Amino acid sequence: MSQARARQAIEIKLMAWAAARPIRVASFEQGFVAGPDETYLQAFQLPAGTTCRYLGGEAYEFTGVYQVSIVCPAGQPLVIAETLVDELSSLFRVDLELSRNGFEGLVTEPIDRGPTITESATYTVPASFTYRGVADQPPVGA
Repeated sequence: MSQARARQAIEIKLMAWAAARPIRVASFEQGFVAGPDETYLQAFQLPAGTTCRYLGGEAYEFTGVYQVSIVCPAGQPLVIAETLVDELSSLFRVDLELSRNGFEGLVTEPIDRGPTITESATYTVPASFTYRGVADQPPVGA
């Protein structure tokens, strides 16, 4: 449940940033067809295990990785994707607070750029960061 709130806190910030560019973010919740020669983002939450470090189980700790993949048309200079990675690094800096409906968290590791993945018509530059947060658990039956 709180992994969803962590994702929402991240995605609200990502969507606002992307809308100001403009660059679209592909979502599996909506149909998405990339335009010709369009650079766009694909975002994924990779939740990790949930822990409880508190007596009585009042709050649970949620961690995970959030990945933003920058998809570029083949032939586009790599510097465009690299610039977007730099901007994402500024947007999701270490210790950035993430809050949403009782979830209180932080970005815990800086953006890490992965290897460029090439295909015939596109190439993808993945960038990811880790987050950690705590949320109260609702009472049983609520």
